[in-house]
Amino acid sequence: MRKVLLTFALVCCLLPAFAQEQPNVENAILDAVMQIEEGRIDSAAHLLDSLKEISPSNDAVLYYLGICKYSKRDFAGAIEYLGEASRLDPSNNWYLETLANLYIYTGEPAKAGIIYKTLSERNPDKFRNAYTLSMMADAYRLQRDYPSFFSTLTELVQDENIEDEQKYQVLMSSLGNFDARTFNAILPQMDTLMMRYVQAEPNSIHSHGLSLQMAIAREDNAAIIHQSEVLMALQPDDKAAQVNGLSIIGDTLHSMGQTCKAYKKYEEALKIDPRYCPVLNNYAYYLSLEKRKLCKATRMSRITIEEEPDNATYLDTYGWILFLRGKAKEAKPYFKHAMIYGGKESEVILRHYSQVLEKLGEKDLADYYRGLADNKKR
Repeated sequence: MRKVLLTFALVCCLLPAFAQEQPNVENAILDAVMQIEEGRIDSAAHLLDSLKEISPSNDAVLYYLGICKYSKRDFAGAIEYLGEASRLDPSNNWYLETLANLYIYTGEPAKAGIIYKTLSERNPDKFRNAYTLSMMADAYRLQRDYPSFFSTLTELVQDENIEDEQKYQVLMSSLGNFDARTFNAILPQMDTLMMRYVQAEPNSIHSHGLSLQMAIAREDNAAIIHQSEVLMALQPDDKAAQVNGLSIIGDTLHSMGQTCKAYKKYEEALKIDPRYCPVLNNYAYYLSLEKRKLCKATRMSRITIEEEPDNATYLDTYGWILFLRGKAKEAKPYFKHAMIYGGKESEVILRHYSQVLEKLGEKDLADYYRGLADNKKR
C-alpha cells in the first residue's frame, strides 16, 4: 500500500490549496503535522480537535484528523474524516488518493476504483496505470457495468507502457469467479478482450493461454487447435508445453470424430513423455469404448494408477478395462477405491461399478449404485 502519511515538505506544498483561515489556525495545523511526523499522534489529535471546534469546515483539519485516526487504526473514523475533507475540497487529489489507498487497505477495492476513475481523468499520466485500471475494473464489475468493465480492461491490454506480466495478473484477478449465468452472458465480450490482448501481445504465452481457455469455454474446436499449436510454437524447447498441446489437440480431434488423427497426436505426446497420465488415460478409455486393443489400453491405464493411485477417473478407466476383458473380480477393488476418492460424484463411474457388481452377482449392491447413478443423471 502506498504511504498514507504525508511528509512535512508536502504539507508546505498543500497548504495553499486548503481553505484559508486566520494565521493562527494555519500555524496550528503545521504544529499538528509536525507532531504527527514525530509520532505524537494523541497530542496532534487533541490539537486538531480543538481546531475543528474553531473552524469546523476547514478541510485540512479534517484531513489530518483522518490521518490521526488511521495511525491509531481507527479505519472507520479515518474514512469518515477523509471523506468529509474530500467533500469540502473535491478538487484536492491528495485527499482522494489517500482515501483510495485507505479503501485498498480495508479491503474495499471497488470503492477505491471509483476514486481512481476520477483521479485518472484529472491526471492520466500519474493515475492511469495497471494498478488503477485494475481497481477501476473491480468497481465496474461490482456495479455490473460490464461495458465499462471490458472497456477498462481493453485499455489495459492495449497499453504499450504496461508489462505483459502485469496485464496477465490483472486479467486473472478481474475475470475470475463469475457465476455460470453471468459468465455465459459476457463470454462474447471476454472473447473479444482476449482477441485484443493477442493483437497487443502476439508473442505472449499468457495472451494465447487465456485465448485458449476462452476457446475451450466456447467449445470452438478450430480455435482450440489453433491456440494450442501457437503455444507449442512459442515454446519449442518446453517438453511439458509440447505434451500438453498435443494432448489438447488429440482430445479435440477425438471430440470431432477424427479418431485416427487424435490417436496420432496421443502417440506423438507419449514419445515425448511415456508416462503423461492425461493422454494415457484418455487414449486407453477411448480404446475401451471401441472394445479394441484392450491389452494396450490396460498397459497405458496401469501407468496412470501407478502415478496417481487415488485418482477416481484413472481408477475407473483401469477397472472398466479389466471388466471388459472379463476380469470383473479384479476390477472391483479399483472401483471400491474410486468410491472413496470422489467416484460417487460421477454418474459414469457409479454406472460402471453397478455393472461390475451385477456381473459378480451382487444384485442388491448393484441396484444401489445404479440408483445413485440415475440420481446423478437427473
